[in-house]
Amino acid sequence: MLGRRLISAAIIISTMTLLLGLDFWLGTNEKLGRPGLVLCLLAIVLAAMAASELVDLFENVACRVNHNLVVGASIAMVCIAFAPVLWRDQPIDCPLGKFGWALSGIVVALVIMFVFEMSNFDSALATAKGEVIDRLGRSAFVFVYLSMLFAFLVPHRLMQNSNGLGLISIILLISTVKLSDSFAYFVGKTYGTIKLAPKLSPGKTVQGSLGALVGGCIGAAIVVYLIAPLIFGITIEKPWWWFLIYGILVTCAGMVGDLAESLIKRDANTKDSSSWLPGLGGILDIMDSMVFAAPVSFLLWIVADSPATT
Repeated sequence: MLGRRLISAAIIISTMTLLLGLDFWLGTNEKLGRPGLVLCLLAIVLAAMAASELVDLFENVACRVNHNLVVGASIAMVCIAFAPVLWRDQPIDCPLGKFGWALSGIVVALVIMFVFEMSNFDSALATAKGEVIDRLGRSAFVFVYLSMLFAFLVPHRLMQNSNGLGLISIILLISTVKLSDSFAYFVGKTYGTIKLAPKLSPGKTVQGSLGALVGGCIGAAIVVYLIAPLIFGITIEKPWWWFLIYGILVTCAGMVGDLAESLIKRDANTKDSSSWLPGLGGILDIMDSMVFAAPVSFLLWIVADSPATT
C-alpha cells in the first residue's frame, strides 16, 4: 500500500512540475505572455474528473443526476472562470474582475441544468415529489464545491500581474497542503493513538494532525526561502511570521477540506471517490484538501499584501 502510494505521488509531483514549468514558460513576455493557459487546461481535466466522481457518488441514492450533463456544465464553468488568462493584460476597468468570471461560470452551469430539466420535465413520469429539485440541488452542489478551488486558482496565478509570483503562489499552496498531508500520514501511522474524527475518518489522529501542521510550515518555508529566490529569483516581501501563519491556517483549512470529503464519502457509503490512482484513490481524494485551502491561501495573500522583488 505504501509503495503504491509513493509511486502514485511521484507520478503526480513530476507531472505537476512539468505542467507548471510549461505554464511559466508560456507566461513569459518572450513567449505568449499569458500565464495560466496550461493551468486552465489542467483545471478543465481535473474538474471533469472530479465532477464525474461526485456524480458517481450520487449513484448510491435513488434520485440520480445526469452524469454527462453535469460533467459538461462543470467544464463550461471552469472555462468561463479561466477567461482572464486569455488576456495578456486584463482591462483594469473590467466590471467582472477575476472572481466575477467564476461566478458567471456557476450561473451558466446552473442555467444549463435548469434548461435540461425544463425540456425533459413530465409530471406523469415523476415517481416522487421533489425529484427535479433534488437533481438541481445535487448539481448545484457539484458546481459550488468545485468552484471553491478552481475559482481561486485564477487570482492566485495572476497575483500582482506577475508571472513568477503567480506561479509561486500556486506552488506555495500545493506544497503546503501536500507536505502537510504527507506528514499527517506518516506521523499518524507511526505515533497516532488518539482518533481525530472517528465517525468521519477513522484513520486520522490528533498526532497526525500535529504532524500536518509541522509539515505545512516546512512546505511553506521551502517554497519561500528556497524555491522562490533560488529558482525564480523572487524575494517575497513579507515578515517571517506571515509564512508561519500561512502554513498553520492553510494546513488547518486543508484538514477541514479532507474531513469534508470524508463526510461526502461516508454519506455515500464508500471509502474512495474512485480507484483509478493506486494507493491514493480518486481525483477528489487528491484535491479535497485544496478545495478549502485555496480560499484561505488567497485571503492571506491579500490581507498582508505587499509586492515581491526580483
